Amino acid sequence: MDFGPLIKARKALESLWKSADLKGRCWGPKHNNNPYAFSNITIAVGNELVTISMDRNGRLVIHEFRKTEGTDLGERVREIIKKQELPLSERNGIG
Repeated sequence: MDFGPLIKARKALESLWKSADLKGRCWGPKHNNNPYAFSNITIAVGNELVTISMDRNGRLVIHEFRKTEGTDLGERVREIIKKQELPLSERNGIG
């Protein structure tokens, strides 16, 4: 797959990248219809997060998220961390 459009998008987003609270390049495994398969650009500012991936036709796909609490995935992660007796803050965020 040609990741040229994703590389150009990352360069175009430089100002957001520099000021983001969270940023990274992630890789989603190719299985079933994983919407995050292959390379992704992830940027978060405040309570919002965007990850950009590519579809199988080489077009950029923007996935948008807002911070939320009480999710099934969050509960699964908490259970795993508690079972490992790792220190876990009861607060969401810094502090």
